[in-house]
Parts: sequence; C-alpha cells; structure tokens
Amino acid sequence: MRFENDIVFVIDRNLISDINKCIEKAHPNEACGFIFGDIQEFNNNGDFKYKYSSEIFQCIESSISSPASFLIDNDKKILELSNTTLKKKGLKLLAIFHSHPAGANPSSIDKKCMKYYHNCGIKKFTHLVWIIVDSRNKDSNGFIYLDNKLTKIKIEVSE
Repeated sequence: MRFENDIVFVIDRNLISDINKCIEKAHPNEACGFIFGDIQEFNNNGDFKYKYSSEIFQCIESSISSPASFLIDNDKKILELSNTTLKKKGLKLLAIFHSHPAGANPSSIDKKCMKYYHNCGIKKFTHLVWIIVDSRNKDSNGFIYLDNKLTKIKIEVSE
C-alpha cells in the first residue's frame, strides 16, 4: 500500500475521548461515527499539501451489531447529517471512523466500502478519509482513495 505524505489528518485532542467513549459503548462490536471539520490547501510553488482539521465527532449506531464489521446502510442519512452540519456549523464531513477489535488496517469489506464511496458519484464522498482504530490499544490509521488506489495518510493529534 502506498503512503501519501501530502495529506495529514489532524484529530482534535478533545475528540479522542469522544471516540474512545464510542468504542466503549459499542464493545465488543465495532464502533462507527463521522468526523466533521475543514480542509486547508497549502500551495508552495505548485507543491500542494492538504490538512484535514477535525472539529466535531459524532458516534453513529451501526446498522448491524458485529465484532467483525460495521454497516451504515443509509446514504441519504449520511447526506442529511452532512448537509445539516455544513449548514449549521460550516463544517464538512471529513471522515468515517470505525473500530476493529484487533488491528487498525482495512479489512476486505472495508476496502470494498471505501472504493464504493469513492466511486459512487456523490461528490461529498469522493475524498472521504477512513479512520480505523484498534479497540484494544487505540492505535489508529487513516486511509483515502486517490487515483482509484487505497492510500495511507498520516494521522496527528492536535496539542
């Protein structure tokens, strides 16, 4: 898997406890939620860098209860929540978060979902970041589809 150095996803330190509560609430099943915020583009003589800055986390109940997968089976609900947050707070849907009972890398089902959302034709979903957190040790990884390839990105926690 390739790694993209020009994209950094910054999780606000205050959101970490909300994410951990979401994981605890769903235990032993996978937790899921949405992260909203803003994207900044930096241009240094044609060398572009992107910073995804999180501001709000919303824990979402999975459509299925399972320690092996999560499901959000209502694209309309995601769009409504995204549009409402954009209208009320001026924040974009940046990421879909979910936990794994062990490990922070995408499963084959995750990869299919990531590809689906990237290619579904809904512009808001094209460059979503997928944050996966290991429920046991809270390690996390971020992924995004670029040029139809799954790409790992850097995750930072703000000070």
